[in-house]
Amino acid sequence: MTDINKDSVESSDELSADERAAIFAASNTRVDRAAAFRTGRVPIPPKALAWTAAVILFLGIGGIVGQHYFPSFSGKTAPTSIAKTTLSTTTTSPSSPNTITSLEVFMGLKFIGTASAKNFSLKTQSGKPWNLASQKGKVVVLAFYSSTCNDICPVVGAEIKQASEQLGKYSSRVEFVVVNTNPRQTRVSSDSAALKVPGITDSPAITFLSGSLSQLNSVWTTYGISIKVGAKANQISHNNALYFIGPEGNLAAFSKPFATESSSGKFSLDAASIRRYAEGIAAAADSLFQ
Repeated sequence: MTDINKDSVESSDELSADERAAIFAASNTRVDRAAAFRTGRVPIPPKALAWTAAVILFLGIGGIVGQHYFPSFSGKTAPTSIAKTTLSTTTTSPSSPNTITSLEVFMGLKFIGTASAKNFSLKTQSGKPWNLASQKGKVVVLAFYSSTCNDICPVVGAEIKQASEQLGKYSSRVEFVVVNTNPRQTRVSSDSAALKVPGITDSPAITFLSGSLSQLNSVWTTYGISIKVGAKANQISHNNALYFIGPEGNLAAFSKPFATESSSGKFSLDAASIRRYAEGIAAAADSLFQ
């Protein structure tokens, strides 16, 4: 984590009118797909950077990353990932795609450092062994949803499918991997709803992984996925996360997928937002080879 020099933070926490105008103008400037993920993507005044860093630090690096990512990779014992509770998953879009033009901002992408992504071994939908360490040299886009596709699966599945079709010259070196989040249905196959519902059964770049409950629980805990299980079979919920693991095996970036949940528990997102999020996934994956 980058240290913040207190002397570099000005005494006033308020931004001037000119600085606020500059941030607003920058966020509404069309950024091309290739340039959106380069260093120094959007010019922001130094005071704004200091102000933002201070807020992020105060909030504990924001939700899942602060609560799960840093404890998992610092050697501290993480709490168990499975807890009995009632179903209470709420996920909504952070903003309209018509008002945000930066892919990075739209998908809430955070570049989180160079720590090594912890290795894990599971089995694919065809029963073959798969482990993260063997993917060295590739970018791994790591997602999480249920084998029965009763969560954000229809949205994230559609996004990674479209992203796999939008990749540039590095497409053969990007692996999309989804880890099962259903502790009650750990057996998977090519006929699993997790593949059939979003239409990714025949997508060679997308792999669905599962294993024993203890194996899955280890992955969930390591990567900050909190599984909540209720009394009924359909009362399973979890937080949403999407990781980008670089070619050197470093945990490079994090994003939180979003969707709208209906009163009946169905997750959906408009087609334009799915396309835009998919474009962001592809651009972020490509950028890790630069």
